[in-house]
Amino acid sequence: MSGSSVNSRMVTILRWFARIWSGLVFVVALLIMVAPDPYVVEPVPLGDRIQLGFYGLAILGLLSAWRWEGLGGAVAIAGVAGSSAAFAIFRGYWFPGLLIPAFLIALPGALFLVCWRLSRGMRGPA
Repeated sequence: MSGSSVNSRMVTILRWFARIWSGLVFVVALLIMVAPDPYVVEPVPLGDRIQLGFYGLAILGLLSAWRWEGLGGAVAIAGVAGSSAAFAIFRGYWFPGLLIPAFLIALPGALFLVCWRLSRGMRGPA
């Protein structure tokens, strides 16, 4: 087996791992949107809306990464970073518990970026 075919196989495995993970993130996000907490009756504060908007942007980035790996992965990571920054700005502190959802959304974005970079390297110089 040549080095190129090994790299190609590794990129394919990473790509499908990122796609499956991003699909699961999308399904969970849909479930949260469709079945919100019935016990919350107060309006959602502006800071929370902005933070959730950044998470929505990150999920759209994951979905677009199926077609455009570099752009989608970068948008997903930027959305997670924006959500964390919005939390810190509107609350005045940063909560370490944000690392869990950030990791779950940013990791497939990073994998899409790795696949994009490796697949560009396999094509040779432009």
